[in-house]
Formats: sequence, structure tokens, C-alpha cells
Amino acid sequence: MTKYKINRDTPPEKPSKADMEKYKDFSRLNANYDKFVKRPKLPLYKDKRFFLVLLIIGLIAYLISETL
Repeated sequence: MTKYKINRDTPPEKPSKADMEKYKDFSRLNANYDKFVKRPKLPLYKDKRFFLVLLIIGLIAYLISETL
């Protein structure tokens, strides 16, 4: 079990007014959170690897249809 050390001699530090004002804009805070946490997803038609895979599948399907 983790042992916690509680320091009761010093009063807890409070954030300054500037720090509190910085985090009061919740839409900007949420946008920053989404930017760092959520991975931006590229549309499928702009993803180079996915386009290459589709091209290879299409060529294989074309070659199979031509041989039959």
C-alpha cells in the first residue's frame, strides 16, 4: 500500500488571480484539451496509405476479372 506524507505545517498554495483567469475560458480550455488528447483524423480520401491499399485491391480485382 502506498504511504502518503501529509505536510500540515505550511498552508496550501492557492493559484494566483492570473492563473485563475487563464482557465476561466472553458471553450478555449476544451479546445486545447481536444487538441492534445484526441488524435485528428484525416478523411479516408486524403490518407496516402489507405489510398495505396485501395489501389492495390482495385488492381487485384481488375486482374482477377480479366483472367476469368
